[in-house]
Amino acid sequence: MDGIIITAAVILAVIAIIEIVNLFTDISIDGAPAYVTVLPVYADDKLFDMRLEYLMRWGCGRRKVVLVDFSANNRQIDLCSRFVDNNPDAAFIHYTEMKNFFAEIFAFQEKM
Repeated sequence: MDGIIITAAVILAVIAIIEIVNLFTDISIDGAPAYVTVLPVYADDKLFDMRLEYLMRWGCGRRKVVLVDFSANNRQIDLCSRFVDNNPDAAFIHYTEMKNFFAEIFAFQEKM
């Protein structure tokens, strides 16, 4: 019985190592980011500071962070601007720019 448990543990460990290696070595198709996180910015959002702080801690890395201004107040605009300045994989856009912005990110170029 112990042999089965040890075998299962070894198999799970190998799968976990493969997943970790794949996570850090997988190159996105045509330079598209692996993940995109979108945070809408509304003036009435009382928890915006907490959401942005969460993104500061956990949101960046291999993903693109997009802050979308729907009705941001001056304080939120300042916070978002500082966030973008400190995170090269972040962008702060107006909601009218969303279509073009995402079209550029996810445009797949055909290989010739």
